[in-house]
Amino acid sequence: MSDISTLKEKINTKTFHLFLLSLVTWGLYSYIWLYKTSTAIEEVTRIKVMSTSFLVGYLTFISMGAFLVPLVAPFAHWLTVFWSVAIWLITVNWCFRVRTALRTYALTEHNFAPRINRIFSVLFTFYHVNYCINALASDKQKREDKKRAKQQAIQA
Repeated sequence: MSDISTLKEKINTKTFHLFLLSLVTWGLYSYIWLYKTSTAIEEVTRIKVMSTSFLVGYLTFISMGAFLVPLVAPFAHWLTVFWSVAIWLITVNWCFRVRTALRTYALTEHNFAPRINRIFSVLFTFYHVNYCINALASDKQKREDKKRAKQQAIQA
């Protein structure tokens, strides 16, 4: 059984740093982080989040949009909207798959289910996933403290 903080140590990115790096690189770092995190999650949890070919296709889809949409945008505004919505939906799908993998890993390996808010996963995507990965160890500790306090209250 691996330590719960293995995933956090493997990814090694604070949420605020992820936000700043994404801001400075105009969002490009978040996609590098996505690939790095996907491989780390699959390595630690042994649960397939997305296939490598899907991730490469997704990153290609995003980069094509960065170059092609500005050329077509003056003529077809709907294409820009469609492209943005498609990218966002794929990102949300990835977040929910990671959410499921994290919950399954924590439940099977460490006997607790972390609370990962669905609404925050939709609104904050990568940042919320990174926050949840960083908070796994503290969530487990809180759960153990509550369990210990409950047992002491029952014994008293």
